[in-house]
Amino acid sequence: MKMKKLLLPVVGASLLVPGIGSTVLAAEEAPPTETTGVELRATLDSLLSEHYALAVDSMMKIYDGDEAAEEAMAALDENAADMEPVIASVYGEDGGAAFVEIFDKHNMGTDEYAAAVKADDAAMQEEALAQIQSFVDEMGEFLGTATEGNLPEDGATAALREHEDYVQNTFDLYVEGDYEAAYTMYLEGFTQIFGAGSAISGAISAQFPDQFSDPNTPAGDFRSTVNRIAAEHFALAQLSMAKGYNGSADFDFVNWAQDQNTEEFRSALASVYGEEASNQFVELWNNEHIAVQGDLANATASEDEQAKEQAVSTLTSTFATDLGTFLNKATEDRMPLDETIAGVEAHEQSVVDTFQQYVNGDYAASYDTYRTGYAIMFDIGKGLSGAIVDQFPENFENTAPDKMPSTGFGGMSGQSNTMILWVALSTLIFMAAGTLTYRQTRKQ
Repeated sequence: MKMKKLLLPVVGASLLVPGIGSTVLAAEEAPPTETTGVELRATLDSLLSEHYALAVDSMMKIYDGDEAAEEAMAALDENAADMEPVIASVYGEDGGAAFVEIFDKHNMGTDEYAAAVKADDAAMQEEALAQIQSFVDEMGEFLGTATEGNLPEDGATAALREHEDYVQNTFDLYVEGDYEAAYTMYLEGFTQIFGAGSAISGAISAQFPDQFSDPNTPAGDFRSTVNRIAAEHFALAQLSMAKGYNGSADFDFVNWAQDQNTEEFRSALASVYGEEASNQFVELWNNEHIAVQGDLANATASEDEQAKEQAVSTLTSTFATDLGTFLNKATEDRMPLDETIAGVEAHEQSVVDTFQQYVNGDYAASYDTYRTGYAIMFDIGKGLSGAIVDQFPENFENTAPDKMPSTGFGGMSGQSNTMILWVALSTLIFMAAGTLTYRQTRKQ
């Protein structure tokens, strides 16, 4: 594939950010969490992180022989298809098609690797790993070429390799039964993929400064952090409930991962509202939400209809009302009470429906609901981060220049501080690749 001939940058950002103007000037009037650059970053964060969550989920289900495995793989492919119009809106239809063609190799290699491990087929494993490496190399070239060097090919390739290692290592540790290490790796990989959204959006904004503002501002970083914690919660909740229903050996460790996620949420709230308020949140979150999701899984497994109905009511009514009220008061009405309660209720309903459809064997509907519920978390993240930034604007002032001066390092001129740090880290990983032990080496 002749990337340099194929990828002629064509900005048609209306697909990415509805209502975008021809320049960034109009975006300066937008709230700092809703600028053109931050919206671009949030779009990429949503799709890339959903890919990560679905990739791990599908590999586990393939290995476990779960009847939902085929639909899990289909959801992963649908996620990739949704990336095409996003990329095409910046780099034209040919660019979008090229991106998905490369990305499909990743999904196929991931699925085949899980199947090969299950079958204990070493030759098939090596073939799948080679296919995944082909994706890493081709996508690194794509990103370097498409962004005209604003995201250096070597740095992009190294970061993609790191992402693949997180997916693969999480799965391999899961297969080995080292569940705490597996879910530790899962959480780290979830954080890493949001770095990719920051880097790619930063490169695009540097490439097209008249179309996209800097996405990596303090307000943009905060929105991305809230989005990550919220999305990670949803992904872990679905894993936990399915594991609880199936009596899986790693059930307690998924819940341990949920505890780590809860602590991150608490810390984020404590940074703006203080320890007392954040502790109130945790009590509400654990007692009316996390524990009740476990109750629902247990009640469903034991066919206790009364307990199941009570759990659903607590989640969709009691918890939705209490958390909505908490957020409304904390943000001093910046998150309207009725709308916030409705948003939390929609989240809880998506959690319940995804699980119940899975239990009923309607796996296609379950993953459709999963994807809808995952997107809802980014709506909640947008609302919460926007309210907090508006409430405490002094905490999110951008003291650094919007665009960095030329560094002479691989075409990185014009990128934000966050972008430069991320790519620099990726490049260091690339340079040190000879000292890192990848799973490919282990399997070979």
